[in-house]
Amino acid sequence: MDTVCKNARSIVATVVLASFALFVVACTGDPDPTATPSPQPTATPQPEPTATPLPDPTATPRPEPTTTPEPEVAKGELTDEEITIAYVEAAIARYERDGLEATAEYYNTLESIKDGRDLTILTEGDQTLLATPRDLTLIGTNIRTGPETPIGRILTDATAEGHWAETLRIDHESGREVPALNYLVLHDGLIFASWHSVLTENLAGFTQSYVQSAIDLYEREGLQATIDFYDSAESVDGQFYLFLIDENDQYLAHPIFPHLKGTDIKDVVGSNGYELGKEIAKATEEGHWVEYPWPHPVSGREEPKTAWVIRHDGLIFASGHYTPGPNDTPPEWIDADPAEHTVAYVEEAVDRYKQGGLQALLDYYNSVASFHGQFYLFATDADDIYIVHPLFPHLRGTDIKDVVDPTGFALGEEFARVGEEPVWIEYLWPHPITLLDEPKVAYAVRHDGIMFASGYYPIPTDDPVAYTQQYVQDAIERYERDGREATFAYYSREESIDGQWNLTVLDPDGTILLDPLFHHLVGTNITAIPTTRLSFFYAEAIAKAEAEGIWLSAPWNFINTTEQDQRNIWIVRHDGFIFMSSYYSPILV
Repeated sequence: MDTVCKNARSIVATVVLASFALFVVACTGDPDPTATPSPQPTATPQPEPTATPLPDPTATPRPEPTTTPEPEVAKGELTDEEITIAYVEAAIARYERDGLEATAEYYNTLESIKDGRDLTILTEGDQTLLATPRDLTLIGTNIRTGPETPIGRILTDATAEGHWAETLRIDHESGREVPALNYLVLHDGLIFASWHSVLTENLAGFTQSYVQSAIDLYEREGLQATIDFYDSAESVDGQFYLFLIDENDQYLAHPIFPHLKGTDIKDVVGSNGYELGKEIAKATEEGHWVEYPWPHPVSGREEPKTAWVIRHDGLIFASGHYTPGPNDTPPEWIDADPAEHTVAYVEEAVDRYKQGGLQALLDYYNSVASFHGQFYLFATDADDIYIVHPLFPHLRGTDIKDVVDPTGFALGEEFARVGEEPVWIEYLWPHPITLLDEPKVAYAVRHDGIMFASGYYPIPTDDPVAYTQQYVQDAIERYERDGREATFAYYSREESIDGQWNLTVLDPDGTILLDPLFHHLVGTNITAIPTTRLSFFYAEAIAKAEAEGIWLSAPWNFINTTEQDQRNIWIVRHDGFIFMSSYYSPILV
């Protein structure tokens, strides 16, 4: 059997963001090793507009608004769609009157935002941003709007007559993802665009449209092209992603949990015991809705999901939207000693087996609901054959005695020797975040012939605080030496990842520009992650971040989990960007 390292490389790293949730502790020094109370949500002044200076109005005189007054619209006279059209048409009229430079200058000011609407101006073709008042650092770039990006693909549909597109956008008041109608006009080689939010009920329509677009791709380009696209991070649009199932109810595509591919959806059970897979397998050509709890692709937290499932040409096409609920209480194991929680987790699994039997054990611990951050169960039968492994399901049905780690250590033989007296075993194993090999410490015990085991990953340095700070400083020095493009390219590659350390870069408003683990989140505003209390505290941390750096500590999701471990993030502002790296710990700091 191949080494675990090779097995791990055959698995596509699951993309789940990365979520902040529940509560956050921010400080300007090193993390306090003792538990500290969460900061009170007091108002924190946001940076003055001078932090990102706007062009001097005297440099290019701007016509006074009274020159061509925009008509006053009485409330109730126009629909939201008509107001958005009028706003975009006024921008085009300003362009025809004053030219591109003056128009872009005006629409890069907060003054230009009307009734919550802001205007975006882009070039046709490469879709480079010329105006976007909420984030001036993106002017002259197309990192979020290029034709190959999710937003960019929508922008390419702009027409001279005007085109409406339904998407999810970030509401700048609530910081949450909301349904939106985008109005796009192609004029004189430029794209003029604005949007307004619509009723949340429209999510059902968006979901069905997303699924229909997948069916259209299948009809147009065939099965393999459809699998290739919807298996990729590129296909994920906020909370929307497609899971595709064949005529035998086997997963063909799943961009968030690729380990499900090749498995039978009828075997999937929710954390509440609901046999959601069997309900999805009942899909007909008319389609139906299925409700169940499932991890959100952005936050990673389990939330109520409503999925539209429809059978077409024998295949099941499905996607869904989420209804977040309040969850202010952190899991009890967040501040637990990792060794103690490992023992408790294994004992809980043994108890579940005693009470519910073998099938109850298999159903729960082979599901995504069973993860506790880095903790998950793996189990073998009396013949040393894997019967439980939620992170690497391809191991199920194989002999654990054949498994060795990258050093050649025959860890499988050690687990096969486990008896009724529990033992601890140390070895190298892929970390659930990076899927790169790291030291792991596992606790194992045999009961009723079954070997039950779980483990944790010790922090691999004696001074993770200093190491994290140095990792960020090295990135900043590379940025100064090699420039932005070369630095971003390097830190987007796997070679830049050092164990649990990797680099994330945000623009000043919190939009992700670089993340080597969660590529599908590039372009997402991190303050809009659907949690209960993060938006306020994260915005506060960004506002406070300076060249000296600050710490932010928060629960964080591991791959395939519905819960979090503790992530300690070092945040430094440099040249207008936010550079971040972090280390994980099982206790609050």
